[in-house]
Amino acid sequence: MKKTDFKFEDSLPTPCDNSKSVEPGSMFFALSKNEDLKKKHIDEAIANGAKIIVVENGEKISEAKNGVKFISVENVRIALAKTASEFFGSNFDYKTAVTGTNGKSSTADILRQIWITSGIEAASIGTLGVITKTDREKLPHNMTSPDCLELHKILHKLCKREIKNIVLEATSQGLDQHRLDPIKFDVCAFTNFSRDHLDYHKTTENYLNAKMRLFSESAHEKSVFIVNADDPCSEKIREIAKNRGVKCVDYGHAANDIKILGVNPEESNQQVSVDFFGTKISFALPLPGTFQIHNAMCAAAASYFSGVSVEKIFEGLEKLQQIDGRLELVAKNIYVDYAHTPDALQNAILSLKNLKKNRMITVFGCGGNRDKEKRILMGRVAEKFSDVVIVTDDNPRDEDPQQIRKMILEGCPNAGEIGDRKIAIESAVKMLSEGDVLLVAGKGHETYQIIGKELQESDDKKIITDAVKK
Repeated sequence: MKKTDFKFEDSLPTPCDNSKSVEPGSMFFALSKNEDLKKKHIDEAIANGAKIIVVENGEKISEAKNGVKFISVENVRIALAKTASEFFGSNFDYKTAVTGTNGKSSTADILRQIWITSGIEAASIGTLGVITKTDREKLPHNMTSPDCLELHKILHKLCKREIKNIVLEATSQGLDQHRLDPIKFDVCAFTNFSRDHLDYHKTTENYLNAKMRLFSESAHEKSVFIVNADDPCSEKIREIAKNRGVKCVDYGHAANDIKILGVNPEESNQQVSVDFFGTKISFALPLPGTFQIHNAMCAAAASYFSGVSVEKIFEGLEKLQQIDGRLELVAKNIYVDYAHTPDALQNAILSLKNLKKNRMITVFGCGGNRDKEKRILMGRVAEKFSDVVIVTDDNPRDEDPQQIRKMILEGCPNAGEIGDRKIAIESAVKMLSEGDVLLVAGKGHETYQIIGKELQESDDKKIITDAVKK
């Protein structure tokens, strides 16, 4: 069996990466790194009618019976991405990808909204699902970005619907697993970098390097890089841009291109003044949170390079709708947010402290089977910046929820502990006095709890509205 550059003269058979879903005549990509599992999946794929099997190190796999062809490649995930892209096919006027630890969903949604208010048919793809002007299709519960095959199916469907512009959240896992290959983006944007996903990447260096793939490998020669000047990791992207001869622009308080000059938070919006490529502009941003100003400027830059006029961009920013689960106001002085990292939790709390006249109350937990070391860090953040903290459960998965809470409480020993999330939220709502602000963090847009292998209905927003009614 010889290595191949993976080109087909004839039409491509249907690609598949799940042996259970293989149909007669399809091509199966064996992604498993475990040799025993790989052999099991290959045998199942052949039994289900696969005619081509694509593997890495294929010489370890015995030749198949019944005329099934084996193809051995250097990287099976890259081969899958190239095949999926060719098989499904899509074509858009403008493609943007946003990466970073926090703010990807907000930035993508803001950009989509700017495009739509400017009269451009657009879609965003990421944690919040696949969203267009008229509808939203949620991704499976365990996905913050679609897998490779699903992504290219989605792109194909959007293209058929005559969507012109798309923006994708580029997650570190997605980039590491080559899910976005071989798409080349017109704009590659960076929000920020902090600790997250070390359960997968093991080190912060690996985590950062995965994100950098967006800039080093998923851009073309005329792409534009957009970076957060207030984040030190932007320097690494500037260096990539310099080496590749790619245009790089920045935003933030320390920026040269889009400089945030002043912010005045009010109850219903934030009055913001910026220097936008040399033009001083003041506008009202109808989203709470100082971090949302950064996200809005990142999206504004991306829309600018897609051809939207400055007037339309800021008109769109002033018309923004609330973003699902992103510092979303659910009831008077009660907010939910998806914050599940120390930095995101701190940013959310500090943003709301500008609005409070009395106490800052925070309810949060940490996920099971995820980075354990961030639990104590999030506990410290909550205790330092809140007046009252309640530690609860947040997707404990296969771990003992009591042990997760215990680890969090090491960082906030003065916090209350209520394991049942519904009761924790109800208790926090009950204790609200005039001028208090309540943040329920961690779940955001999610409407379930993962306990063991089961999904149990749990919607923070519904719990809050029901508790307020009572």
